[in-house]
Amino acid sequence: MTEEKKRNVILLKYPKNWGLNEKLVWELSEDALNNFGYKHNVELSIFFVGRKKAKELNLSYRKMSYIPQVLGFPMSKKMDTDGWIRLGDIVICTQKLKYEVKFQKKSLEEVLREWLIHGVENLEK
Repeated sequence: MTEEKKRNVILLKYPKNWGLNEKLVWELSEDALNNFGYKHNVELSIFFVGRKKAKELNLSYRKMSYIPQVLGFPMSKKMDTDGWIRLGDIVICTQKLKYEVKFQKKSLEEVLREWLIHGVENLEK
């Protein structure tokens, strides 16, 4: 008997007033995982936070006092006994994302795609 391959699981956590489309975030996250060869059986958590929380996390974990755009907290690139890879957590500062969209004169989708790829890349290190 072969085990059925499951799709990736993307867990999103965000504040009520985040102003983004959950379906778009999920699709771009799936694309970012696929970009690194993670086609199935991968769990990824993505947290959208404000400037204060992003800065607190950056100070606590990296000893840097600026507000980051993207933080990555890797867990494992190896498959657990249940057949799943729990890649880790990506934290994105929502206000910085919206600022960068205006600053770079790009679409939200373009900037978010870049940041999610960067986040998965951070988990790969």
